Amino acid sequence: MATACGIEFSDFGFNAAVATDGGPPKVVLAESDGDWPGFAAWDGEKLVFGRDAERRSRLQPRAASHTFWELLSLAPSDLEGPAKIPAYSELAYAFLKEFWADLQARAGKPDAVSFAMPGQILGDENEAGAGVGLILAMARDLGIPLTNLGGLSTATLNDPESTTGLGSDRILYLDLHLHSAVMSLVENDGAGKMHRRRHLRLPRLGYVPLIQGLQRAMANRFLRATAFDVTAQRALDQEFYEQTREQLLDASRGTDIRYSIQTASRIHQAAFPRETLLRDLLPIENGWADAAVKFLRDGALAPKDVVVAVSSRGRILPGLHDALAARGFSKIVKISEGAAARGAARFAADLKVCEDVSEVPVITEVAVAAVSLAEVGAVKLQHMAGEQVKPGMMASHLVSDGAAYSLHALPEQLSGVANEAPAIGSLARLGEIKVLLTRSAGEWQIEVPESGVSPVKVVPGDRVRLRASDGAEVELAVVAECRPGQG
Repeated sequence: MATACGIEFSDFGFNAAVATDGGPPKVVLAESDGDWPGFAAWDGEKLVFGRDAERRSRLQPRAASHTFWELLSLAPSDLEGPAKIPAYSELAYAFLKEFWADLQARAGKPDAVSFAMPGQILGDENEAGAGVGLILAMARDLGIPLTNLGGLSTATLNDPESTTGLGSDRILYLDLHLHSAVMSLVENDGAGKMHRRRHLRLPRLGYVPLIQGLQRAMANRFLRATAFDVTAQRALDQEFYEQTREQLLDASRGTDIRYSIQTASRIHQAAFPRETLLRDLLPIENGWADAAVKFLRDGALAPKDVVVAVSSRGRILPGLHDALAARGFSKIVKISEGAAARGAARFAADLKVCEDVSEVPVITEVAVAAVSLAEVGAVKLQHMAGEQVKPGMMASHLVSDGAAYSLHALPEQLSGVANEAPAIGSLARLGEIKVLLTRSAGEWQIEVPESGVSPVKVVPGDRVRLRASDGAEVELAVVAECRPGQG
């Protein structure tokens, strides 16, 4: 039984997908599980990695590092504690060793492996990055049967689920890492292949500076609301960080932001409107959108010339879609989680394992063929807008098959999870197809990532019809409630 594996190098959270005997790749380690962000820490006896290290990073910041993938080199790292300060490359090696062991424990040792890496590690198409040699040496030492290296954007476009509905000769790929945002321009060469032409790294727009700024802002609000300073003790500061992290990773949720910090004598609690967080994220979202316009302008292109593909890590910026749309980007597609890992697994299945790491090719192109909706089990999404709703009415419920569901009580993912009943019962007719409910700038949106259609905003009186390739159909009606004192 032959297995091919793709490993998606993102310090925000590593992904791994495995394909068996030519079947479709399945994600076995996912960034949303939170186990493998690019953190390392010294616990007093040994190095620990991933979420365990992230939890320790604010308790003992000097005994932690989250820059070893960003600064991959032989230089001494910023982690203190061991008798000998490890190099960035040593931290990266130890991290990859732990991740590789976890992967084999879950899925067995793959027969072939492809790495999908950020552009700052991979380098440009004319010259490999300095970190490529170090990663190849790590793979050789760990016995990883490599077939190739590739970029995250290239691997993503090798995943049929992600290419469905893109339909463009130019794709602007946006991604988020711990310390930077990145964008790549991928173009059709006219011979049936897409090439990564340009790459740009945007420092200070990554997850770490974002959550650090958000942590400070929320801590100041908490101090004003409770007269209690959560930064006075590192243990409490760490707990506040964890609660802020939870809010950030689910930034599109419609409920208020709630904090609860317990000390020896009492519990300190505060709640803030969700719009508070959205306002804090707005400068980051506008920064991304402005940078995207400039990136294209430098290549003599305009927003109308590209389709924007936003990686799953962009979910922490719920207003990014609106920021891009306001600058003329007319088609924006959210890529599903693990897309680059699945695309890399397809590369691994089609290529031969290299006998020596010096022979491992770097792939910067991918053949993109049209993928029918039926092949990926997607659905057609049709939005039917209602008549203009009078002021004072606001969307409150979705109605399907005579049952009403409160928008505020529904989870973000309405269906598509294996072995779990959908949040809206009628969606079971569509099978395991993701239907997402998000809130952006106070407006509700429904999205089906596999459809290739951008999220649709819904207001009272609207209907959304979902039709699967096998003919199954579900209709969701949006109903309203009246704000007190209005209407």
